[in-house]
Amino acid sequence: MKPDPAHNPEPQSLSIIVPLYNEGNRPPHLLTHLRQQPGLAEVVLVDASDEPASLAVIGALERQLHSDPLVRLLRCQLPGRARQMNLGARHCRGAVLLFLHCDTRLPSTAALEIARGVARGRQWGWFDLRLDAAGLVYRLIERMISLRARVRRIATGDQAMFVQRRVFVQQRGFAEIDLMEDIEMSCRLKRLGAPAVISQPVLTSARRWRQGGVARTVLLMWKLRFLYWLGRSPERLAARYRHVR
Repeated sequence: MKPDPAHNPEPQSLSIIVPLYNEGNRPPHLLTHLRQQPGLAEVVLVDASDEPASLAVIGALERQLHSDPLVRLLRCQLPGRARQMNLGARHCRGAVLLFLHCDTRLPSTAALEIARGVARGRQWGWFDLRLDAAGLVYRLIERMISLRARVRRIATGDQAMFVQRRVFVQQRGFAEIDLMEDIEMSCRLKRLGAPAVISQPVLTSARRWRQGGVARTVLLMWKLRFLYWLGRSPERLAARYRHVR
């Protein structure tokens, strides 16, 4: 990804990029949450929806956000989380980029914790995870996800990965693959240095586990990663398991 000379980063400012794809009425709720977050330079929504209901919500948002000083909405012709996040990053001015899923909520200290990590010389990082469901099984899942990320230094998209913009540009952004773009990026970034792992967790939706069943969903996610490490192409994995996203 080539840098956009028209957008120079602001020192220690935080830009949030949110890829959207048929999210229904979730984007307005996310914006309500993000407007309460201190320390944000901007929020860039990148939409690739094709369902009528979601398009109606995005159309209404587009009208509301006209000349909004904090939030911008971009349209991406082709869906693909990596493609959308790269597009959003090209239009950001912040010194640090944070990539957020629409169903994930940040702790109120997110910008401060990231600034502290950057001040310690960290070029990238993520948050520990909390699921929005009650029950011991969900506490176990979230702890295992957070522990695995810390041990392997590999984050998933649900954990709100962030990276200094200059590093993101040097790395040419996310690989525009159909699946595992977060893992592929983590593998590159961890070669550059240790991440900043923020223990104050993000809160993300547990609907994947509720809808697919806890055991089946966990096993499926393990299978996806195992096949990826074996060299199976992300395109083939996405075609077969797209509903996991």
